Parts: sequence; C-alpha cells; structure tokens
Amino acid sequence: MSALRQPDFYPEYYTPRVQPANTDSQHQEVVTQLLTKPSKTVCPTTFPTQNSLPKQLETLSLIQKGSFGLAIASMAASIGLYMSTVQIPKLWSQEYRHLEDLQLQERQLIAINETMKYQIAREASKNNELSVSQPESALFITPAKVAPKKLPATAEPLEAVESEWSSLGY
Repeated sequence: MSALRQPDFYPEYYTPRVQPANTDSQHQEVVTQLLTKPSKTVCPTTFPTQNSLPKQLETLSLIQKGSFGLAIASMAASIGLYMSTVQIPKLWSQEYRHLEDLQLQERQLIAINETMKYQIAREASKNNELSVSQPESALFITPAKVAPKKLPATAEPLEAVESEWSSLGY
C-alpha cells in the first residue's frame, strides 16, 4: 500500500486493459461496445468555499500563535532586564571614572595655580622694587576711539598673485 493519496475518479477509465489480437471482427466489437455504452462524464466535485480546519486544529493554531507572541514578549523583557542590570551600570561606571579623572585634573590645576602664586609672591618679597598694589592706586583707562581708514576712490583693485603652489589647501 502506498503512502500516496488514492485518486477519487472512476478507475474503469484509467485501468490498463489487455488488448486483444488485432482481428477485424474483434476490433469491430470493441468499437461497437464503446459506441453503444453510455458515456459517463466526470463531474468535478464541488469544492468548499472556505478552507475550514477541525476545531482541535484551530485550537492548536491559536495556541501556537499565542506561544509565539509570548516568546517575543519574553525576549523583549529579557533584553530590557539585561539593559537594566548589566549595561546601564557599566555605562554609569565608565562615566563616573571620567568624572573622577576630571576632578583629579581640576585639583592638579588648582595646585599648580597656587604654586605659581606662591612663587610670584616669594619673588616679590625678595625684590624691593616690586610692591603690592592697592585698589586706590589703580588707574582705569578708557579705550580710544579709532576711526576706520577710508580708501581713496581712485584705488585700483588688487591683482591676484599666483603662488608656486596652486593647491586649494595652501
């Protein structure tokens, strides 16, 4: 028995027949039998308009769709959980190290600035010509107003000078 589906048409039309010896009388009989036999037409069976599954298969199909949606939701939740427990603290610790480096640089700059102030003050105390300025002795100078130069009206436009290197980068 084969696993293929059996055809649902009348096998009498398609079964092989043993051909009799070619004699004119037998041939005549076969032809008359075929002509006198009422011809049967094969009528196609009506196909259902909707492809419906049994209720159990529909239920299994719904369960499959639901489990697929649940799998997608659990993947999204696991990625979110990973981000909140691993990735975000990792990024936070990197930024915190960067902040600590900036604070260290700030402290070093303050120390260098104070050292320079101390050295300047020590040099000023050794030299008698330098004196500590008083706020009353400060002079405030107002900036002078400078008038822009006017070009003479007869001035010719300057010619472009070609250089050795005519590249746009120079």
